[in-house]
This record gives sequence, C-alpha cells and structure tokens, in this order.
Amino acid sequence: MKLPEKPPSENELEARFAKVLSAEGLSEFDKYRPFIKIVNAGYLHWDEIKHDDRFKEIDKTVLWTYVRAQRRFNVISIPLGEIVLQYAQTPQIEKMLHELDIRAGGKANIDGRNPEPALQKKYLSNSLMEEAIASSQLEGAATSRVIAKQMLRENRKPRNTSEKMIVNNYLTMKHIRENTASNEPLTPEIIKQIHRRITKDTLENPDYEGAFRTDNEVKVYARDDPGTPIYEPPDYEKIGPLISQVCKFANAEPADYYLHPIIKATILHYMIGYIHPFNDGNGRTARALFYWYLISQGYQYYEYIAVSRTIKEAPAQYARAYLYTEYDSNDVTYFVRFNLHSLDKAVGMFEKYLEKTAQENRRMLEAVRKNPKLNMRQADILIITNKSAKQITIQEMQERYRTTYQTARTDLLKLAKMGYLHKLRRGKEFVFIPDKEKCLKE
Repeated sequence: MKLPEKPPSENELEARFAKVLSAEGLSEFDKYRPFIKIVNAGYLHWDEIKHDDRFKEIDKTVLWTYVRAQRRFNVISIPLGEIVLQYAQTPQIEKMLHELDIRAGGKANIDGRNPEPALQKKYLSNSLMEEAIASSQLEGAATSRVIAKQMLRENRKPRNTSEKMIVNNYLTMKHIRENTASNEPLTPEIIKQIHRRITKDTLENPDYEGAFRTDNEVKVYARDDPGTPIYEPPDYEKIGPLISQVCKFANAEPADYYLHPIIKATILHYMIGYIHPFNDGNGRTARALFYWYLISQGYQYYEYIAVSRTIKEAPAQYARAYLYTEYDSNDVTYFVRFNLHSLDKAVGMFEKYLEKTAQENRRMLEAVRKNPKLNMRQADILIITNKSAKQITIQEMQERYRTTYQTARTDLLKLAKMGYLHKLRRGKEFVFIPDKEKCLKE
C-alpha cells in the first residue's frame, strides 16, 4: 500500500491562517468557495485533494488552509492520553446516520418476513458466520469462506490456526449477543474478556490472551510491505490509563455534545486500533467491541450486519482511514467516513439477502400448504437440501437454526420417515441426503 501524503503541518497552516483571513485573503474566498464545498461534502483528506483533477487549476495549499480554518470551528474534541481526537458532525454524516436508522427500523422486525422464529435465527447465524470469517481473514486467516462456513455449520473442530481464529470469532460474537446487557458499562475487563475469547489458542504465547502488552515490540506493518512499519502504538506503560479513558468515553454522556451510537461505536473501534493494547488480535477485538457497544445501546439489528465483510473488500482503504486520521491532527472523521460507507454496504448486502430468501419463504409456505404435516423450519430444510444436494447432519441443522440437538434430530428423522430424506450412517453419526424425486414435488 502506498502511504498517503501528509498535509501541511500545523505550523505551516498557522502561518497561512493570518493571510487567508486578511482582507486580501478573504477577497479570494469566493474563488475557492465551490472547491471548499466539494472538499467538505466528501470530507476529503489532503492526499485525496492532491490526486483529484477537480482541483488541478487552483492552489491546493490555499484551498486546504480555508478548509482547515472552517473545520476548526466544527469539531468535537475527545481526549485520549497525550492526543485529542477531533470529530466533525457533518451534514453528510448526519444524513447517512438517519438513513441507516430508517433502514434498520424497517428491517428490525425480521419475523415479519419469516413465519417461523427459527428462520430468523438462521439469518442471525449466517450473519454471525460472515462477520467472524471476514474479521479473521482481515487478520490473516487463510481459510476460504466456503470451507469456513461449512466448518461452522457442521460444528467441526478447527484443523489449523486460521480455522481456530474463525471459530473463536464466531463464538465471541455469539457470546456478545447473548450476554451483553442493555446500557452495560464498558470496563477494561470486558475488553480483556473479548480479546481472551477471540484469541484463545491462536497466539504464539498463551499468556498474551486477554492481557495487555508489556513491551513496545508491537508495530503495524503494511500488508504488502511487511518490512516497513506504518504505525507505532503508544508506550505500553500508558495502556492502562488510555483504556480507562476509552471506558470513560463509552460510558459518559457529555453535557456539551451528543454522539450517535454508531459514531461512538466507530470511535471505540478506532481507539482500540490506536492504542493497540494487545500483542496480537487488536483488529478483531476492536471490531467485536464495535458490535458490543451497539448491542448494549439497543441496536440489535446490527447483529445481522457483517460489516467486516465489506471492510475486507477494501483493506487498503481501511488502513488509509487510520492513517488519514493520524496524519491530519487526529481527525477521526476520516475513520468514521470510511466505516459508515462500509456499514452502508453491509446493510445493503443484508437487504439483498432478505430479498433473495423471500422467494424461498414463499416456497416454504407453498410446501406447507401442500403438506400440513411440515412446519416452516422443516420446509426450509427441504429447500436447502434440495438446492445443494449435499449431505447434512443433525449438528449442522442445530447450528443453522440455533435449536436444541433434539429438535434438529426430530426434524431430520421426521423428514426421513416421510421419504424426503435418506438416512445414512457415517462413522458414529447419521447423515441425511435429499430424495430428489420427492423433495418439494408433492
């Protein structure tokens, strides 16, 4: 990844502020006004301005000086150790947040699209799998998405570290969903617990699991240039106080400003990445903490949104969002901008998934209408098995629908007894394969 260009330093800008705010400078303001609007509309970074042909005919340094002067008066300051994060509540960000809330509200009652609660659980299970796989792949897990989902659905034991990373991430997400209390305060122990669960048996030293680092050996390297560090986190002795500030930020309700829960969750994500409190697993922990915070604030819909999957599609932009923030006076708005666009794409992917499965839901209803002995979950099993024509197990159905083992077993045995499935023994367990001539054709 090519490192972004750093903007003019604060000292350089200070010298220019006086000039642009003088009578002579203000007289040029109208010339730059349309370009300032373009920059602010997209909250562009200096690096983006430098490589954008829309600005090739003007003095980019003067433009940047006007932009930074305006941004100075529109930021929220968030202390974090020796630095102060800045966040600008732009109209574009507020619009995106409103649209995300509307879309979430419209999809939150997912039962409305499913006549059976177990099918809602299937949606959730699929989304948790997608998030776990993508988040682990972002950190180097080499297992393919198809193999990983099959492993999770069959509840197969992981065969290597990559698969173990994915299983850990999946189990951590499930634990967060099932155990996070409403308005639960964030504590250092919760952060450690998330890390401990997400890294179990995957680190070179087991003592690193759930423990803050005790040295400064940790550095962040570019994915395509592992020999060049692009970021060095704060001294390990500052981790404790910094994490205390992170928790205070998460739990406080300042009187002088309000942050939307999605923004607050995203800034928490950034803070963990900035502090890098652990020897490894910081990225997975930061993204899991994003979900933890949203769920604690009543945003359960986002359990269904695999944001890491869209982040994984743009890893260089993800890294650049961190660097844009660091390079431009710790302006975390760049990181928020990137993550909001990723979240928007992830919500869109889930909306398409709902539309795709709506047709299958209609087929389920038709199957049940034709055969009242079937319930909705059993009809869905027939659609799945008929579509894939692969062997399925009781454990796989238990995981897919998040039911008890006995319920999954009863469903499959009933379908086998009705002739829709063939029951075969594979080692110590039974597997079921569809009867193509009978499935959903009565």
